[in-house]
Amino acid sequence: MTFHRQGDPAPRLGLDNRDGSTYTDLTARFPEDPAFGSMLAFIDAGAPALEKAWEAFLKLDGAFLVEQGTVTLLSPFRPRRLRDCGLIVAHLRPSMLKSAQWLAANTDAPSAMELYTAFDPIFAPHYDPAVPPLFVDRDPATACAPGAVLTWPAESAWMDYELELAVVIGKAGTDIAPENAADHVFGYTVYNDWTLRDIQAANMRRSGEVHGDAKDFPDSNSFGPCVVTKDEIPDPRNLAMTVRVNGEVWGAGSSARMIHSFEDAVVAFSRNGGIKAGEVWGTGTVPDGSSFELGKRLPRPAFVELEIEGIGKLSHYVVPQA
Repeated sequence: MTFHRQGDPAPRLGLDNRDGSTYTDLTARFPEDPAFGSMLAFIDAGAPALEKAWEAFLKLDGAFLVEQGTVTLLSPFRPRRLRDCGLIVAHLRPSMLKSAQWLAANTDAPSAMELYTAFDPIFAPHYDPAVPPLFVDRDPATACAPGAVLTWPAESAWMDYELELAVVIGKAGTDIAPENAADHVFGYTVYNDWTLRDIQAANMRRSGEVHGDAKDFPDSNSFGPCVVTKDEIPDPRNLAMTVRVNGEVWGAGSSARMIHSFEDAVVAFSRNGGIKAGEVWGTGTVPDGSSFELGKRLPRPAFVELEIEGIGKLSHYVVPQA
């Protein structure tokens, strides 16, 4: 993870010691090694840096331990590219139907079924496993810190979370062969694809656009609280996923709903412009992973926790814009 210590705003690369109470300040422990200056530098450094971090975990040095409660977690890093992908797609049509119903009830739009029929060709290709995985680019500058207080934009009456698993790419490449695709995965994290549903619905009616300003607004793309290296997750397609709002479970699912693997995405995207180390790719929202498809609305304020087995909880407070 990345954090800053009390009295020192400089970001530091940290290691969770799995004792429930401490992190190792890797930046302080290895001050002469640039690989430990940031998460991106660590990813770029590859296997030698991982081995060094593993040694630090096996041989804890008390001089570089920090109590978890005394640091502030930051976004693990700013991705070199952020893609929201169609690896889990079962959420799309229920969400699209809710958008059609909202438009029919709140505007002079046609009936919900007419809208749904018009929208469906936009989403139908995502459901075909024979079609290579698709993605849209998101704004990496909107990444925010775990535990941050998020402002509910005043222009929207319906702010929503989206629970996604994400992969962190560890090695660049083009035209990557399927048998080598796993070599390009660094690790995994939790991704929250915050969305302004009423703005999204209005945009869909005008242009068919489901992203844009409904997705990319300040602090709207959060991931963390850490990056778990791939050796810790033997099967990323078998992870329990849960969302809680103000302590109550609002949704639960599994990464088993992926119709494409991350390796499939590595192969497909590397053939279309290549991939970079330090990219972050979301799977798409797990079914029941958003309040919109459940017909619920976030209260104001709200405390939203997204949890994925083997990774941890990504939590945020959401408060109305003053």
